Amino acid sequence: MKQGVGRAQLRKEAKMHSALALQIKCSVCLSDFTDPVTLSCEHSFCRKCITGHMQASLGPKACPECQSPYDEEDLKSSRILRNMTFTVREHLVELKMDESTPKEGKGSSKLSEMEGMLMCSEHDEKLKLFCETDQKLVCVICRDGDKHKGHVFKPVKEAAQINKGELKTALGFLAKENGQLDHMIQQQTTEITKTEDKSKTLSARISAQFEEMHQFLRQKEDEAKKQLEKEEKKVIEFMQNNQSVINRRFMENKEKEIILQSALEIEQPDHFLQWWNEKGYPMTKNMKQKADMTPSNIKYTSRVKDLTVLPDSLFLGPHETHLKFFMWKEMLGSIKPVPESLTLKNPGQSYLKVSPGGARIRQADRVTALYKDFNPGTVSEENFQTGQHYWEIEVGEKPDWTVGVKMGAAKSAESEILLHLKHSKGYVLTCDGKDTALNTRDKPQKIGLYLNCERKQVSFYNADNMSRLAQINYSSKKPCCLTLVPGLYLDGMNSDPLTVCSYEFNTDKR
Repeated sequence: MKQGVGRAQLRKEAKMHSALALQIKCSVCLSDFTDPVTLSCEHSFCRKCITGHMQASLGPKACPECQSPYDEEDLKSSRILRNMTFTVREHLVELKMDESTPKEGKGSSKLSEMEGMLMCSEHDEKLKLFCETDQKLVCVICRDGDKHKGHVFKPVKEAAQINKGELKTALGFLAKENGQLDHMIQQQTTEITKTEDKSKTLSARISAQFEEMHQFLRQKEDEAKKQLEKEEKKVIEFMQNNQSVINRRFMENKEKEIILQSALEIEQPDHFLQWWNEKGYPMTKNMKQKADMTPSNIKYTSRVKDLTVLPDSLFLGPHETHLKFFMWKEMLGSIKPVPESLTLKNPGQSYLKVSPGGARIRQADRVTALYKDFNPGTVSEENFQTGQHYWEIEVGEKPDWTVGVKMGAAKSAESEILLHLKHSKGYVLTCDGKDTALNTRDKPQKIGLYLNCERKQVSFYNADNMSRLAQINYSSKKPCCLTLVPGLYLDGMNSDPLTVCSYEFNTDKR
């Protein structure tokens, strides 16, 4: 009888000592408090633990226990908790010393053993088993109860070894991904530097070109620089946002890596499994692609796959390659390059007339109204597959015309990018056979066409004031040529030609 009472008393004291020890443990490092601080939500942590959590967090800081928001000013030193930790630690040491005296005999060694084991709060028994179904520690009485009927159990040490193995796999996965993320951050930093360097180079080039044109073009120089600064800001902001996403993923993964690495250092299997139940299992479960995967076939959801490093994309269009001409065509003597000349093919079509030299095209005069809707055109003899090119086509007061680019020898609408002035619909942009109406109050006398083969981009400009009318990209790898259609005859009202403008100047003036 006394022996039974002794065991009960032993268990009671062990439980009390265990509960007392838990009161002075930090929930982050699972060790006794060191320099404890208390948040406004009244939860306490080691100063080093909560500071590390704060530095690893992205965005608003939240309490690890209750997720209440806090900031650095909320960290208040807790002298009472520090003193209590010291007192409880001294008290537990004294108890162990008392229990180690010879008069206690076997009972004291059992008490010491029980103090090191976690106890079931429901049955006051040692937690010797781990329920794999519920992923939690249980005692033998819990195992036989209805709550765990049909569940799979393993001894604590075996379960801890298995789950630590899974934790190592997850840790290895995180380490690999974090290496990739770190490399991507370095790459993105390089691309940002390239953009900044390119911006500085363009800025210097713009300044030099405007210097040649002296005070007359100072105002235009400032406008071009502002455009460059705006483009640089937009491009870098876009890449920095992308870098922020990569950095956020990296910090989140790094925080998980630190937590998992710290968990692997927990030596007591039951303490580790207690942490595993509360934090480890939910964390690793969320990392997996599918919840029903077997331990031998674990796959984790990558947080790198959907990320990419954005390359340098700073570009000023024709202002980068044809800046001087776009600024002041009056100063042709000091400007190079200028709009290029073209030679139009003579299609041998009786309804079309191409001028000698191939710079003009118009519909032939007609004596009847037959084929009034027939609208033929021609293309340039030159083809373009590299470089940047700019032309100007004089359209004058014509009420109907088409100017554009054709890719390859195909005759399908999908191989053309065209700008029309339709006498009944106004300005229309055609790409991939689809028409899009353009809203513009201007009626240009000249159309500027900028072809950038490197970026696969076609731009149309009002060449009278150099404002852009439309810009579109293409994907074809075939050579491009210009296509000109003088428009419907309209009973002779649209007989004026389309003319490819050429610019001659005295190079001695340069």
